[in-house]
Amino acid sequence: MKKHLISMIFAAIVPLLLYACSAEEEKTVTSTTLEVAQSAIDFKSDAGTRDIAIVTDADNWTARSDKDWCSVAVNGSTLTVNVSGYDGKETREAVIRVTADALTETVNVRQLGSDPAILISQQTFTVEASGSDIAFDVTTNVPVTITLPEWVKEKPADTRASEMVTTTHRYIVLANPEDGERTGNITVKEVGGELEALVSVTQKGLGEYESGDMEGIKDDIKVPVESGEASSFQGGSNIDKSFDGDMSTIYHSNWNNAGEHYFPITLTYNFPAGSDMDYFIYYPRTSGPNGNFKEVEIRVKSNANTRGADEWNTVMTKNFGGTNAAVRINFPKAQIGVTSVQFIVKSGSGDGQGFAACAEMEFYKKNPGAFDPLTLFTDVTCSELKPGLTDEEIENCPYSFYKNIAYYMKQGKYPTEFRIQDYKAWPNPDDQSKTHKTSPYSLRDNPTGISVKDGEQLMVLVGDTHGQIISAVIQNLDVPGGDGFGGTFYPLSEGANKITARNKGLMYILYHTPDYETAQPVKIHIASGQVNGYFDVAKHQASDWNKLLSNAVDKYFDVVGHYAHLTFPTERFRAHTPDGKALIDAYDQIVNSEMELMGLYKYNKLFKNRMYLHVMYTSYMYATSYHTAYNDGTLAELCNVDKLKTSSCWGPAHEIGHCNQTRPGLKWLGTTEVTNNIMSEYIQTTIFGQPSRLQTENMGDGSRNRYSKAWTQIIAAGAPHGNFGSDSDVFCKLVPFWQLELYFGKVLGQTPLQQADKGGFYPDVYEYIRTHDNLKTAGEQQTEFVYICSLIAKANLLDFFTKWGFLTPIDVTLDDYGVGKLTVTQSRIDEIKKRVEALGYPKPDVALEYITDNSVELYKTKPGIISGTATRSGSTFTMTNWKNVVAYEVVDETGKKVCISDGVLAPSNTATFTMKTAWKDGFKVYAVSATGDKTVVTF
Repeated sequence: MKKHLISMIFAAIVPLLLYACSAEEEKTVTSTTLEVAQSAIDFKSDAGTRDIAIVTDADNWTARSDKDWCSVAVNGSTLTVNVSGYDGKETREAVIRVTADALTETVNVRQLGSDPAILISQQTFTVEASGSDIAFDVTTNVPVTITLPEWVKEKPADTRASEMVTTTHRYIVLANPEDGERTGNITVKEVGGELEALVSVTQKGLGEYESGDMEGIKDDIKVPVESGEASSFQGGSNIDKSFDGDMSTIYHSNWNNAGEHYFPITLTYNFPAGSDMDYFIYYPRTSGPNGNFKEVEIRVKSNANTRGADEWNTVMTKNFGGTNAAVRINFPKAQIGVTSVQFIVKSGSGDGQGFAACAEMEFYKKNPGAFDPLTLFTDVTCSELKPGLTDEEIENCPYSFYKNIAYYMKQGKYPTEFRIQDYKAWPNPDDQSKTHKTSPYSLRDNPTGISVKDGEQLMVLVGDTHGQIISAVIQNLDVPGGDGFGGTFYPLSEGANKITARNKGLMYILYHTPDYETAQPVKIHIASGQVNGYFDVAKHQASDWNKLLSNAVDKYFDVVGHYAHLTFPTERFRAHTPDGKALIDAYDQIVNSEMELMGLYKYNKLFKNRMYLHVMYTSYMYATSYHTAYNDGTLAELCNVDKLKTSSCWGPAHEIGHCNQTRPGLKWLGTTEVTNNIMSEYIQTTIFGQPSRLQTENMGDGSRNRYSKAWTQIIAAGAPHGNFGSDSDVFCKLVPFWQLELYFGKVLGQTPLQQADKGGFYPDVYEYIRTHDNLKTAGEQQTEFVYICSLIAKANLLDFFTKWGFLTPIDVTLDDYGVGKLTVTQSRIDEIKKRVEALGYPKPDVALEYITDNSVELYKTKPGIISGTATRSGSTFTMTNWKNVVAYEVVDETGKKVCISDGVLAPSNTATFTMKTAWKDGFKVYAVSATGDKTVVTF
């Protein structure tokens, strides 16, 4: 049987008043299916007639023969083929073309002449190792005998006289117990003559399991939508876009959602009178969250009542939770005689009040001829054979797909590890994103280890869902020059889910619920696709790595940790990752350590989802909701654990830091590429013990490092923190944020690695921001940070933040992934100073603004300066054997600072730096200690 499916687009719809209507007469052809029951038929030489069943939902279909002697007639769902009598000698042939809209199928017709001949309707078969039924027609005008291989047995069949007839022969191909493939011929031979025809049968060996043919497994029956109305819609995004068969077009409610009575929004779908249905599928928009359904009341209008009159009844309410995954919802019971289904959307995702949107809404009736899995298996997941199952019972199963599974299970060769899994429930990461004021973590926490091909038919067998919404996504990262995150979504429900993959890729199960802590796991059996596997540190040992990786068949491979999840090219792992456990442990350490610094351990607020990292082929690296992405060109280092923990840790820590930016209190305008690097510095130095980028990255302009550049451009210049120098270097902006961790964390011990409860200065700062109201403007957010830090540190930090320009008036337009204003007024500065002074805390007894990674120990011990020697050549200074100096200040004749530098990258007895201002008489140089004491440097 041949089958095709196409989709045509509905015609444009004209909105009427406040409602959007789509009527049957306004639409063109919808989805059209064309199935021809037989692709070849044979006739004897006499005139004859044969009927062929045609299945199509097109309004009209046609058939045409290319030969006059073969005529056709179309009658409903039947194609009648007539051939005239034939007195020629050789077999003649004709081709019939069956057409339904844009679809065409062919039927090959043969008619015997007077010469002896044997015609076989199908001459090659390939069957699974578990065995299968096969059948073919023999048309002949001579008596024949049939010889079979010993592993092919005849089934009872109707027989006729041995003169020229067409006879259907049916056989059973027995199960193949061997690993190797076997091939044999069924020979149809003329009795007493030389004429013969061969039917080749190839049977796969037991070997590795491959999913069987799904022929005969019927799809559920789609109920077509006749028309629809919406109480709110945006022009061009009317309700017809939700039943046009095109996922790229969407229904969307009015963009103006400011009205007091914006919700509820009513969507009504109308059907031909007397339609029956069992469930519907809601497909959210394929990109962006706006309009994804939340609370919905579902009503059905039907005549299934004692009066036989159409009446509306509420059949259920459902909270879709703003999911972006396709959702299948079964009606509480079969709906009979339906004329309309109504969705009363009471809330949806989006800004303001939210919106309502839908890519497609589909309605289905269950196919009554579905396979009963309990004939072979213990439950609907088909994951275990029923006790005492015999070979004969398996052999008698009419569905080769299920028969194949049962046979491999009986032989103990079914690959259960990845095909059959219990999938745990996870929270929707959006929930913690709101409470933590961060980006949401992963939606890919349930990898399946199954790889699928584009267009492949898949069978997903789902156990008890416990009333939860379950779906699958197939994600294809193989997008040259692009980014494949996302994928196509498929709703799942209890029992057999037959789906056709709309793209190749790896499959993941989406099981998100607010009740994740108590929700029961759902058993799912993915009986098709190929096993790719994955490495899970919670399931596998380090010794499993090489075997799992060598068995992978997909271009990509999942590596799952406790806190991190990688999907990178398989070949990158094979080339650069000899120890997968060590690699994922390192990524786990990055994610876990950032959560510690955020105070998520101290305050028992750990992210419940993992951080997801995947490959892409466009930009360098980026972070956004649900994932971070890394160009394939970076993976030679990011898949090498030794490089990851040394020279290459900054990139992942930076991107993960973006996701963890607590906004807006620690991510205001102008700091998007700044405050995430608190995490980068923490991972680089504190966790992996590497030299600090701020300290050791040579500026090449005489100012040596980022500390020195920042001191000169901000502190010496008296510039505002949000706008200084020629470039407002984000690494210079980072310096005061990192200095707070250096002093309060490393010097005073207020940091997770030195606290039993994993608390500290920054953990408490993050928690304060999480638990207090957001301020509206960037200027308020920046200045409020001064108060927060003083409160948490129990120290008056006004001098520190004043020197760093946080309390300097500014009114500037900045472009920080979007244009906005940073305004700090004198009145706001005065307000913050008053609030900080009111706390009554003392000022630090150190020159906090000058602490660096190199000088942490000096801030612990606070030793005095020991002078050395100094030379000056123009504007270049060299100090030798000076001890206990944290910074050198160059001041002009008025005492104003001109240049500030520590003069070193790594600790050294020699400090050297160059100021950009020419030396003048009256200039002085001071060496500054950790306590702020100054010693004049003489040359």
